[in-house]
Amino acid sequence: MAHIVFLRAAAADLTAGKPSLAGVPSSAPLSAAAAAIPSSPEAAVAVWRDGASPLAPLAATVVGLLSSLDVVAFVASHARGGGTAADAMRTPVGDVVPREPALVREVEPDARLIEIMELMKQGAKRVLVRKNFTEGCPINKQPFAPFYKAAPKITGTPRASATQTVSRSWSSTFGCDKYCCLTREDIVRFLINCLGALAPIPLQSISSLGAISRGYCHVDASSPAMEVVWKIPSDPRAVAVVRTNRDGSHVILGEISAHKLWKRDHVAAADAMARLSALHFATGIDENGAAPAAANGVGAGARRGEVENDIVPSPRSMRFSSRRIGFSACLASQMVPSHRENTVLTCKTTSSLAAVMAQMLAHRATHLWVVQGGDTEEAILVGMVGYMDIFNAVTSGVLVLPA
Repeated sequence: MAHIVFLRAAAADLTAGKPSLAGVPSSAPLSAAAAAIPSSPEAAVAVWRDGASPLAPLAATVVGLLSSLDVVAFVASHARGGGTAADAMRTPVGDVVPREPALVREVEPDARLIEIMELMKQGAKRVLVRKNFTEGCPINKQPFAPFYKAAPKITGTPRASATQTVSRSWSSTFGCDKYCCLTREDIVRFLINCLGALAPIPLQSISSLGAISRGYCHVDASSPAMEVVWKIPSDPRAVAVVRTNRDGSHVILGEISAHKLWKRDHVAAADAMARLSALHFATGIDENGAAPAAANGVGAGARRGEVENDIVPSPRSMRFSSRRIGFSACLASQMVPSHRENTVLTCKTTSSLAAVMAQMLAHRATHLWVVQGGDTEEAILVGMVGYMDIFNAVTSGVLVLPA
């Protein structure tokens, strides 16, 4: 049955109600891209080449995907070099985005699911499907009717948000309205509706399926958060904040990732990254804690007095608050808070693939950290599982045959 899912489902079966590719041109200021990221999937927005021919394939005009972590890291580095956040936000986005054009690929509406997943296994994060202009995004129910669920038809004119307005003002010359955009999250969401057809693979543990990436990027909890700037991996864009045991094993205390910074205040987060340790940046600073005293000279007693007497803290002190940045609060007086206080998304080596997929979709996460133990003993970080690992697991043994 698993072969039927991959060989009979087509791109047209997945594009009902899917949006166009969101993006900004290379000449747009970084602030425009940052404003578009919160409404973009997987915490990243496409950046396309200026002056591209409208006859050229759309995927060929995209120079890369800019993530929220890229924005925060660039602004923090600019500030450390003596610049201001305002100057950094005026930088052309083409000078900031990592140049990875293969992240966006194109397929025809009749391309099979297995072909789309092969492109994603090769590194594609967006797959574009050309629209049928007589019917909008193509919908083909016949080849895969048993597993197809039509999206409800929405009538009326949707109201555009402020971030969508900013993004649209920079994308008026982009031919993205000719395509529907599929993301890796869309594929996982489709697969989780086909668990019966994929059985028994979804019920097996990620360890037995080999779906755990043992290599991961990490920084020590006490290291400056700026160390992350030079360690950001290509996919997923996440760095673990760890405590190293005597035997060399790692306990995860937090993470610094594009997913965590997806809908945060990029400028405030960059200011915190330039000043704080990796752990304090990852977990946030309690508004009543003492840690900001070391960063901006405001004492813990003064901070508590301001809050208790309903006095609004200064803008600079608010930059370090969990409410301002959007991070989870922790006791700043603790040098190394317990990792159980943080909101790091983890799973176990014994977790089933279906459970991992459900957890990622529930949190719209690009990855989960994999730990071993944790009930009666300390949970040890052993790796991570992301989209690529899921696709490799579910397509194992499926051959890509000619159409």
